[in-house]
Amino acid sequence: MEQEFDVEIKEVLSRVQKVKAESLDDAINKAMDMYYAEQIVLGAEDMKGVDFAPISESQLPSSL
Repeated sequence: MEQEFDVEIKEVLSRVQKVKAESLDDAINKAMDMYYAEQIVLGAEDMKGVDFAPISESQLPSSL
């Protein structure tokens, strides 16, 4: 009989963005502002990987 399991699927998106600023802190703040204002939107071309994991230890296969 089949059982139901919770499996987390996590994608990693990443991009290096050039930002002109007076300092590194200012550049990070500008990048954050641009991201949250949706001026920087990460998409499929920015995908770096994917991971699959069970939600709880009790769901791990016995071979691990």
